[in-house]
Formats: sequence, C-alpha cells, structure tokens
Amino acid sequence: MARESEWLAPGVRVKRGGRLVFLLAWKRDKYGRWWGHVAWLAREQVTWRGVDVWMLADDLERVDGEDYRRVPRRFADDSPF
Repeated sequence: MARESEWLAPGVRVKRGGRLVFLLAWKRDKYGRWWGHVAWLAREQVTWRGVDVWMLADDLERVDGEDYRRVPRRFADDSPF
C-alpha cells in the first residue's frame, strides 16, 4: 500500500485566515513572482466541491512535516499564471 505522502499533495497554510490547503504546483510569472496553485474542498449545503486557485507564494506558509520536493515548478509563458 502506498504511503499518503506519495499520492497526496503537501499542505500549506494560507496566512490570512489560516486555512490549510493542498499545494499542487509552483509557478514563476514573467515578473519573477512565485505563485502557488492550491486546492481545497468547500462544503455547499449537503455536497462538497473542489476549489483550486493560484495565490501569491508570499500569502502561503510552510507546514512542519510536509515534503515539498515533489511539487512541480512551472515557469512563465504567455499565460497570466
């Protein structure tokens, strides 16, 4: 059986509000700023929906014990993120 760390994205904390989210990827934009592609589940009445957004890396903080070495890194292209 695979360990959780092999199939589950590492967590990061959003500085404002303290929400724990999954870090899917890093991206550096054409201005040199790093962004994190993060995701979480949001409850809507009796169902759940997945939310994923790009956030400035400065708005995220590491969580002790998480391994970030396998998080993909992307670099600027023509897209805004």
